[in-house]
Amino acid sequence: MAGRALTPVRAAAQAAQRISSSNLSLRIPTRNAGDELDYLILTFNRMIDRLEGSFQQMKQFSADVSHELRTPITAIRGQIEVALFTAQTTDQYREAMFNALQDVDRLSQLVRALFLLSQAESGQLVLQKSRLDLSEVVRDQVEQFQIPAEAAAVHLAADLPAECPAEVDRVQIERLISNLLSNALKFTPEGGQVLVTLRYAPSQTADQAAEHIEIIVEDSGRGIAAEHLPHIFDRFYRVPSAGAAPAPEQGLGLGLSFVAWIAKAHDGRIDVESVPGKGTRFIVKLPAPGIGSVSLELAAQPVEPIMNEL
Repeated sequence: MAGRALTPVRAAAQAAQRISSSNLSLRIPTRNAGDELDYLILTFNRMIDRLEGSFQQMKQFSADVSHELRTPITAIRGQIEVALFTAQTTDQYREAMFNALQDVDRLSQLVRALFLLSQAESGQLVLQKSRLDLSEVVRDQVEQFQIPAEAAAVHLAADLPAECPAEVDRVQIERLISNLLSNALKFTPEGGQVLVTLRYAPSQTADQAAEHIEIIVEDSGRGIAAEHLPHIFDRFYRVPSAGAAPAPEQGLGLGLSFVAWIAKAHDGRIDVESVPGKGTRFIVKLPAPGIGSVSLELAAQPVEPIMNEL
């Protein structure tokens, strides 16, 4: 009787032994008995689901990193070969070296961005929060981007309160704003507009009547199609350009991943709203001073047209 009672347990154990890192698609079949063993099997299967997702992310990340590193390395090799085998004048040598140096700089940016993101996601990058005026921080960033905005013939404006006290890490918040402004300017055509808004807004949580802080960066650029919105915070994800070749303004595909981490590390979140052909709005929500840490879920979803005011 004891042997017969343990038969389902042995069957589940044998099925579990067949699951390995190279075969995470297997699952232990349930007995449909609704008992404790079925509950244990369901819990185990859910754990394997999470492990399979993590392994897939690691494999994809490794493939993405290999591809991103190979591109500038190949370009550097090509420029050096040009200098060694075909260059005949000083100007040709200088041009080859200049192009190679640009690719080395791109490679350095990629490695630095990967290092920072790895530190952030592993918990090694600790926030250094202090109480400061967020209006001043945003104003400084907007002023720094005025020259590139003028060069791109894009009108950059800010709507800021006189003061906005906040408990944040200045370096990381500056990086967050810088990444969002850089993206907005890249994808806004000549004659377009970029608006940065800082404000207090009511919390959407029913049991939280206090306010939170919103940093909104919106543009009148080309917008993002709905099918791409759920992925724009993924590492190395770049919205495909309309043409066959990649758009020249596309970056490394890591900036928004880091923006999402910075918002989450401040117990906040970032949302995105976009309408193709009309523009995109990123909304960073941070707890106001004195509000308990409430981690807000990262969301990215399409909305009705909202860019007409730009």
